[in-house]
Amino acid sequence: MELEVQPKRKGLFLLLSSTSLILLMAMTTGLWYFISPRLHEYNEVLPFTLLTILRIFFLILVIGTLLIILTAVLEKNLLIAKFAVKLSIQVTFPLSIVLGKVLHISKSKIRESFVWVSNSFINALNNLYSPEKILILLPHCLQNTECDVRINVNIYNCRRCGKCDIADLLKIVDDYGVKIAIATGGTLARRIIMEMRPEFIIAVACDRDMVSGIRDVFPIPVYGVLNQRPQGPCINTRVPVQAIRDILDRVVIKKDKSE
Repeated sequence: MELEVQPKRKGLFLLLSSTSLILLMAMTTGLWYFISPRLHEYNEVLPFTLLTILRIFFLILVIGTLLIILTAVLEKNLLIAKFAVKLSIQVTFPLSIVLGKVLHISKSKIRESFVWVSNSFINALNNLYSPEKILILLPHCLQNTECDVRINVNIYNCRRCGKCDIADLLKIVDDYGVKIAIATGGTLARRIIMEMRPEFIIAVACDRDMVSGIRDVFPIPVYGVLNQRPQGPCINTRVPVQAIRDILDRVVIKKDKSE
């Protein structure tokens, strides 16, 4: 039975990241008013110069934040999609986690929302890739625990019995000609990526491993597909296979059938 794709809950991360940036501006303004009298004592020009720079920085930050929100919501490249990916990974995600902790919002919910926002930025870029440059990276927990076949080293050892989603994923590889691999941890995942050198990755993982992977392999674009855990974490997890086909339909360069 085909699994339903999880709803795209982008609002939480966008709200937390925007709020955190507003608080950052407020704290910076408060610091400015605290030190500005002392600056005036030393030089009259310096405070004016610093205040001008601060105002320009705030203006850029506000405009950038609005464009990032619109990019994520509309999934249209408003000239800053690449910048949005970098800013969200390196700045707004850590700030959102801190703010979420203060507000008693679980890290898991924030990470899930971040993945959907990150995916929106990738959709906005609307880039196309050759099949051989695309890697589907899977966690080992997709394999059924009753299976006695070792596929961690070579996924093509799978007998395609249908007890887990691996067989359907291999069918995708047959249909599209993309690469596929299983990683048992972050270190192995990084080694696989270094060896295969993909230009685009479709990663299946839980929210924690997904966010870690997205941040580790940046600037390689990673489209995240959160696995589903009907029996709990790290055991017999599932993946909406059709969602991966839909992603590939959008990013794979179509070959001319007449060739």
